[in-house]
Amino acid sequence: MIATSQGRLQDRRPLSIIDIGSNSIRLVIYEGLARSPTTLFNEKMLAGLGRGIVSTGKLDPEAVTRSMEEFRRFRALSDQVGAEHMYVLATAAAREAVNGPDFIHRAEDVLKTEIRVLSGREEAHYSALGVISGFHPANGIAGDLGGGSLELIDVNGEAIGDGITLPLGGLRLQDMAKNSLAQARCFLCHWIRAAMPGNFSMARSAAIFTRSSSDAGSLPDTPSCVRGTAKFPSMALSG
Repeated sequence: MIATSQGRLQDRRPLSIIDIGSNSIRLVIYEGLARSPTTLFNEKMLAGLGRGIVSTGKLDPEAVTRSMEEFRRFRALSDQVGAEHMYVLATAAAREAVNGPDFIHRAEDVLKTEIRVLSGREEAHYSALGVISGFHPANGIAGDLGGGSLELIDVNGEAIGDGITLPLGGLRLQDMAKNSLAQARCFLCHWIRAAMPGNFSMARSAAIFTRSSSDAGSLPDTPSCVRGTAKFPSMALSG
């Protein structure tokens, strides 16, 4: 397929990356490994795996069924495009749910590859790498707000701090706050204000890069909570 495709680089093989989040699952197929890789395909499905996890401790059963169906599609798309490797990462919902290990095992059978379940600190680290690759020089606190958690990590040039993870994802807050946006805002600001002074240096003036995905689209005030604590400006990025 690659040899007959116009505009495709002949010396590189495509690769697939699947991100299994608390609210969405996404497949991105890149043309190959590069500093700024070309995207061949990008698809996201709002599965809602982490919906209700606060009250039940389990992944949503209907979301699990939807995800398995989508994984079959992701596998077929990757094979069709000729992807040489598939890398699959799972985050907060899969690592915290009591039925998370069973879900991962089933997903590995469907995708025919190993799934790496990231820790909260690993999520924060990869978020920082994403900011560094897109901004030069990056200087501030990188934030990744998803459906199940919020990761914050200090970035200064190419230096990356330890980072922290907080239980402040969009779906989790919706469950905790019983669908009250005002209550969710209170939870959000309380956790951030309690966490930031002990984990990040507030001495230097810096920008905050907050990568807010559609997983947390109902929580637009996250940057303002951080800004009020850190006393420096924020910039919201979509991802």
